[in-house]
Amino acid sequence: MTSEGKIDHSALNHGFFQFTFPHTWKLIIPWVIATLLYLTAGFLIVYSFDIPDVPPTSEGVRINSLDEIQEDDQVSLGVGWENQGDSANFVIMDVEIESGTLVHGYWTYDSDGENCTDYVDFEDHTLTVYPTSGDIQDSFSVNWNDEMGPEVNTRSRDCEDRYDDWYVQTGDVIEVFMMEYDDSITMLSVGAEGLDAPERTEREDSQRVALLIIIVASAIMMITTPTSLSDDIKKLRKRWGNLPFVHGKPGELESAEGPIRQIDNSDWVLPPPGFETWPDNPYESNLENDLIQEHPNVIGTPSPATFTLYSVNGIIFITTSLWLASDLLARHGDETHQLLGNILRFSIIAFTVIWGFFAWKKWKLMHNIIDTPTSKVRSVAVGPAELVGQVRPGPDGTLSIDVGGSSSRRVQGVVSFKWKEEEYICTKDSDGKESCSWKTRRTDDGNQEFILHDGTGGILVDPASWKDVRIGEKLHRWENSRWRWTVWVLAAGDPVYCLGRVETRTENEKEEGIDGTIASSHLIVRGNKDIGMQVHLNRGTELSVLSGLRSTTESIIVPLIMLTFSAIPFLW
Repeated sequence: MTSEGKIDHSALNHGFFQFTFPHTWKLIIPWVIATLLYLTAGFLIVYSFDIPDVPPTSEGVRINSLDEIQEDDQVSLGVGWENQGDSANFVIMDVEIESGTLVHGYWTYDSDGENCTDYVDFEDHTLTVYPTSGDIQDSFSVNWNDEMGPEVNTRSRDCEDRYDDWYVQTGDVIEVFMMEYDDSITMLSVGAEGLDAPERTEREDSQRVALLIIIVASAIMMITTPTSLSDDIKKLRKRWGNLPFVHGKPGELESAEGPIRQIDNSDWVLPPPGFETWPDNPYESNLENDLIQEHPNVIGTPSPATFTLYSVNGIIFITTSLWLASDLLARHGDETHQLLGNILRFSIIAFTVIWGFFAWKKWKLMHNIIDTPTSKVRSVAVGPAELVGQVRPGPDGTLSIDVGGSSSRRVQGVVSFKWKEEEYICTKDSDGKESCSWKTRRTDDGNQEFILHDGTGGILVDPASWKDVRIGEKLHRWENSRWRWTVWVLAAGDPVYCLGRVETRTENEKEEGIDGTIASSHLIVRGNKDIGMQVHLNRGTELSVLSGLRSTTESIIVPLIMLTFSAIPFLW
């Protein structure tokens, strides 16, 4: 093996934190979108500072007359007010309209006469009112605050009910949330028809939109952030030659017909032994009697970074969602705000539970792989075992398959496969709208016993005994007008990871002429579970399987902490 086939082990042992940027266009594009969303959220937050900061109505001092306004009750005007840094009084008063019209409500049909729309117009900018606890001599004029505009709570109406025009006008009692500044009285919000004066949350709403955008952006970045190992392993991965698969029986091998596999995430990272070095006896060791370079006992177990942008964005997602939910529930301008707050807080719980479950499940799988020592074929014992090696033809050789029944789509050198045939179908609904999609018409799959060879020797593997053989990405797709065929294969020369049970073959299971002096020739690996054991058969080495590994902190601790904090909106 040349030096270019060596791995710097330290490159796969990451520290406390690593920036993990996407390395495919499918992930880069969402990242760019998320980055733009983050910038948009930042702009909205900055913009919100120019919107007047109105205190909650609950903090307004309830008065019965203007004489009750006290200088001691003044609060400092925050950012957004034209006269920044000055103080003002915020008060609530029940008044009766002496003259003027506050609201005119009506409905109209559209030009087609099919749909109706409700309207609420603010008729007068100035009202003359007097306190309900006083007399007419206490009347005063009041208008809307120039910096805020009108905001009125009224009874909901549906134009389908054909109601008459309605008004809030002379003689009606209203609750007014007002601001007194420099002897000037202006209205901030009004509660009419027996309703409370609503909150003015324009500033908060702008920030809430920003928070919502941050939630979306962080979710996108979290989902599309690769593991710290995946990028390094991709950079280390080298092609072993874009050659056809090997087809035939041991000692009778030739180049296979069919498409050439393109590099994918389940491929070799280091060049494997070429078929010209394979011994005629598939159970014998290679001439060097050394493990293949990509064996876990050679390269060691990779160690992902404790934190990456995955967990950073996950924390941002949960924290921002908690902030938004709590804010909506603590200060809601209307029923919609409260409804959204309740939906969000339950959604946070659901998300963190699902996130934690799948993260734990993947962590358990990965650590089951890590914690199980990889055996050498030469010395493997009967019982549960983890093996990593190269697929080589078994005693019965490799399969030749015709995808869709056509020799023009022949693939040789196969030991496990599945394919499907699809037709492009277009249909029309009752409105004449056409929709088209690929419909599966036929499928097929099959397996052939093969040899797993790790350099020290070969051992027979029965892929049919596993419920799920993870072959990885498709080998090839053929298209012809309205038809297409897709095939997935595990073939001679591919890397293979096996976690199963080693069993002794019966005499009837052994092929004729077997060399009984080689211990592994008497054994077979099957996907039979043992107590407390999972079974896996994957195309790829342990290195490629573990490329999706995240640290225990990211997989377990962070989701658990976030799940604990998700209870905050229920306690707020």
